[in-house]
Amino acid sequence: MQTLRLASVPFVNAQPLIWGFREGPYREITTVLDASPARIPDLLGSRQIDLGLVPSIEIQRLPGVEMLPHLCIASKRRARSVLLASKVPFDRMRTIALDENSRTSAALLKILLAHKGLRDVVYAEQPPALRQMLRDSDAALLIGDSALTADTGGLAVMDLGAEWFAITGLPFVFAVWAARAGTSLPDGLRPFLESRQMGIANIPAIAREAGARLRLAPQTIEDYLRINLHYHLGSEEARGLDLFFRQARELDLVPSYRPAPFLDTVDRQPAGANRDRP
Repeated sequence: MQTLRLASVPFVNAQPLIWGFREGPYREITTVLDASPARIPDLLGSRQIDLGLVPSIEIQRLPGVEMLPHLCIASKRRARSVLLASKVPFDRMRTIALDENSRTSAALLKILLAHKGLRDVVYAEQPPALRQMLRDSDAALLIGDSALTADTGGLAVMDLGAEWFAITGLPFVFAVWAARAGTSLPDGLRPFLESRQMGIANIPAIAREAGARLRLAPQTIEDYLRINLHYHLGSEEARGLDLFFRQARELDLVPSYRPAPFLDTVDRQPAGANRDRP
């Protein structure tokens, strides 16, 4: 069987989705490349990978890509790993440093600030180091592990997931599995759904490894993965995603709007999997 080439982000938040591809039975039929969220769309577009865990905004920017159903990285309310930290009150921000890895979160931030009437803000991408980002900017956007480990003491902090929910009442979808249109998956969704099941079952192990690496208590990581994030793309997530796409288009953050395109797969879900298809 031909090896399936995958790319995922190196953050702890992706580990429940890719556990089965790295630690479970599917490691023999897949390769998983770690890459930044900003790089994975390029790898997909250049056909260096078959599927990638891409920032959700890239579904609107990449021609000819489709999403796998049922799967995502999303937050119902507080995300904890997508933060805006500011030296000044939010209504006085004029310059914001963006984590150079961010794509979806940068677009989400611009949408949220537009809701607050803040449109004349200057943005600059920088490596994700909070204090350095704040040297020349009023505020900084951090995502993933950098946000989880940042020392935000003395700063005003906005959790973008919580802010989105406060405005819309909907979950926010940060990332999805994407493939080029027409990509063939010999076993359908089964490997991806079972990898997620195995990952969720092994969250304690993921939390122990990540806790040691990030110097955080394992329970802190476990709570983050179980409470702040979830990995099922259902009808509520689909509504939130569509609203995000529409608002991104209204602000000219994407070239055009299209409803979320789903890859036509043989849907062979394992027993107990979430069957709520958008």
